[in-house]
Amino acid sequence: MPAAALFDLRITHPFYTDTRCGDLSIAATPDTDALMRRLKLTPKIFADHVSVYAGLTGRGTAVAAAAAPVSLGFVLRLNRGEFPLITDLSSLSAQIAPLFTNAGVATADTMNLRLTTRTASTTQTLVSVASSAAETFALPASALPGAVPAEVSVSGAGAVKAVSPDGRAVTIDTSGIAKGASFQITYPVRPTRPPETLAEVALTLDAGLLTPAALPRGFIIPFAADASFWAYYVVMNFGGDISTLRIVDATPGNAPRAISFADNRRTDLSQTPDTGDAAGQDLLRRNPGRRVIRFLSDAAVPAREIPLSQLELHLGDVKLAGNLSNPQPGHFVALRNVPAPASNGPVLYQVLTLLSN
Repeated sequence: MPAAALFDLRITHPFYTDTRCGDLSIAATPDTDALMRRLKLTPKIFADHVSVYAGLTGRGTAVAAAAAPVSLGFVLRLNRGEFPLITDLSSLSAQIAPLFTNAGVATADTMNLRLTTRTASTTQTLVSVASSAAETFALPASALPGAVPAEVSVSGAGAVKAVSPDGRAVTIDTSGIAKGASFQITYPVRPTRPPETLAEVALTLDAGLLTPAALPRGFIIPFAADASFWAYYVVMNFGGDISTLRIVDATPGNAPRAISFADNRRTDLSQTPDTGDAAGQDLLRRNPGRRVIRFLSDAAVPAREIPLSQLELHLGDVKLAGNLSNPQPGHFVALRNVPAPASNGPVLYQVLTLLSN
């Protein structure tokens, strides 16, 4: 059967220079896999995306178009361990069951999918024990914590008066039914998630999206790079004035600097020990008689595949060291006694040893 490219489902991440991210695998759910077979939709798997091809009828139209709208589901699974270290996962963590979807996204050749949460509900039969305007029932399956009466529907009894904060009980007006009468209630519950799944993807394809175009449409699953404050520890046996000791971004040109370290964020830990800095305390213990100077960046630095290569250590106008190594993902310390926001999360750090003969 002839086929034409229909769409790409692609993962992007600004950590990578070309934004292509192969840290996750994309797989169709079993139901979607079976549906795609029936509708002559063929997926081809690549490192950072899935390309879907549509089987064509004799008139050159997609076989699947006759079944529009078509709902397809996919799951994202981690296949490289560093992904959580380079990715801002706060938006995902805020969702009960993270779901990327094109629902509510304007149709275009390239569409960034919207992050939301998958929802689920259950319907149960309850029996009135004491007909009243406010009868309380223990729910067989707990409602989603924080559920409100408007999210609960009742068939065969009165209105919902309240839902307990923990979702384990609901209060309903049963004054209009007899004692012992049964009725049904539908309420939101915590959705189950496929095992080892970071997030799910739900695509709804209307006839237009099931029509091959000159260039296949792109559905983009966008991730954001994590950003962390940086700290450099300089271990040295220099005993002089360090008021002009600085780390500078010496990138040529007048473009904004990728990172900066203000003088007031430089601390001589040998003179002013910081008990809330485990890395600094450890360096002081292992380097008796030497100075340990900590530099803390002015702002958080986004994680990036290509390191900052123009960082230099200066003392006044003298360059002491160049091409300073960047902190590596996962090499972090918690600094409890520094001003927020650097104290709100892990600080990536690197140690430089600079000893004179």
